[in-house]
Amino acid sequence: MRTKKISADEEKLIDEGIESYRRMIMMHRQSIIRLTRQKLKEREPCEECFDYEIINESGRSGKSKK
Repeated sequence: MRTKKISADEEKLIDEGIESYRRMIMMHRQSIIRLTRQKLKEREPCEECFDYEIINESGRSGKSKK
């Protein structure tokens, strides 16, 4: 299959289009990262998840009795 030879102006236009798409992809990646981080920051800690005492190696909780 033969390919049509393109002029210098057409090649420049194609290169500009490629660069434009690369910048757009980079912008979308940054937006995805920003939104993902925002979603992680906005999560409320689950109260049920932290409803237990942490016990140290001696088998006692770290709370001191007064």
